[in-house]
Amino acid sequence: MSFITPEGARKAQLDSSDRVPVANALLSGLENIVKYNTGVCHDVVAYTLYMRGASISPNELAESTGQAWLRKFNYLGGEKWDGYSVIPKGKAVGFYRLIDKTFFHSAITTGNMDYIRSVNGFKLGSGWNEAVDLSWVLGKMNEDGTFNYDGTKIEVYISSL
Repeated sequence: MSFITPEGARKAQLDSSDRVPVANALLSGLENIVKYNTGVCHDVVAYTLYMRGASISPNELAESTGQAWLRKFNYLGGEKWDGYSVIPKGKAVGFYRLIDKTFFHSAITTGNMDYIRSVNGFKLGSGWNEAVDLSWVLGKMNEDGTFNYDGTKIEVYISSL
C-alpha cells in the first residue's frame, strides 16, 4: 500500500525535468511533503529522491513502503558521516542504532549546511516544515565514530542513491 496522495501521484508522473522543481520546493520547505506522501520517514525520503531523479523506478515508488526502502537506500554501502563534512543536497541519510543494529530513521539533506528534513523522527525531523541542524542535534562525534542520541550510540550513513 503506497502512501502517495493523488496530488503526489500526479506530480510523480511528470517528466523528470518537471519533477525537479517540486523536489527543490520540498527540500527548501516551500512545499510540505504531506501534500504528496503521507508515509513514514523512509517513504517521504524515497518520494523526494524520486522527484530529484534518483534511480527509483515508478513501480518501486508505488509499491515499496516503510522499511522495505532500506534495501534501496543501502546505507551501509554508502558513506559514514564524519560529523562535520557538508552533505550534498538531496542525499538520503540513515540513522543506525548500534545496540540493535537497526536503521531506525531516514532523512534527506536540504543543501543548507547540515540541515535535514523528515517526519516521525523526533529531534531528527518530526515535521517536514521544520528543518533540523544535524550537527546541532547530534553534537560532537565520539572517538569511535558514533554519536550519542536518545540514550544510545548511533552512526550516520549517507546513501549513494
